[in-house]
Amino acid sequence: MSGTVLERLERLPRRGLTVLALKGVSTLVPGTWHNITSADALIADVLGDDDPALIASVRRRADALSRARHEGYGRALSLYDAVNRSQKAAGGLRIAANLGGALPLVKRLASLTPPSEKLQAVDLALKVSAEMLAFTQANGLPGDSFAEFAASLRDYGTEARVRMAAMICFDALLPLGDQALQGLDGLLGQVGSSDLRQWPAYRRMAALLPGRGDQAHLGFLRRGVEPWLDWSEGLVRQLGLTGQRAVHALEGAIGPWQGGFDQLAVFLDAFTDTYSHTGVQAVARRLVERAAAEI
Repeated sequence: MSGTVLERLERLPRRGLTVLALKGVSTLVPGTWHNITSADALIADVLGDDDPALIASVRRRADALSRARHEGYGRALSLYDAVNRSQKAAGGLRIAANLGGALPLVKRLASLTPPSEKLQAVDLALKVSAEMLAFTQANGLPGDSFAEFAASLRDYGTEARVRMAAMICFDALLPLGDQALQGLDGLLGQVGSSDLRQWPAYRRMAALLPGRGDQAHLGFLRRGVEPWLDWSEGLVRQLGLTGQRAVHALEGAIGPWQGGFDQLAVFLDAFTDTYSHTGVQAVARRLVERAAAEI
């Protein structure tokens, strides 16, 4: 990892398409996300106190924890980064394959060809698994701590809750429809080793997944998705999430969209970093909470 977790936080963008997309989806999860990109502001938010000496003390402890090799904060960030790089690469390739001729850019983007439903299901499952592995790394737990991950979802707030809402909207409801979560396990059951190896995110993450070989990794993906599905279906019901509501929320932030829902999902994959952006913020918050408790 280049720099400390809090230095990574301070390099996040304050504006741009990623921030606009997150602002849009955050309107579906009211009062839970602000784009905090200042370490001092994050520490003050966690402490509920803006005393400069106390903030400086917490930051020193947080930086020490971040640099400690036996701690998992840097490895948690590397998981978000791996998914983000693969997402942008895959989205970019699909866009490059569809851009041509003299059509205006927006119209060409609106004609994008989305991935198959099976590959979209793999993409979502990989993101869920990265979320679980990042959680275990940041909390010093084994990588197969399914029960602990399931319990942690109930306490998700701030950046983590918005990241999950974005994942549900951008990676499930938009590309796969409003019944996507109910059909996810069935789609994953159709995935074979050859399907898995087609997906860039899997090739990047394979070495980070517990187990050896594609079949073991597929088993891990399905086990990790199971508790997340139970929780996310509850969140969808609680917030009334649908693909249409997600599009309206995004249009309120980034402007009108002329293509299909699944094509919007491809566009978001290629041009936004919502997953890693909120991932850095969530890991930084967890780190600061621990540092504050230890001083």
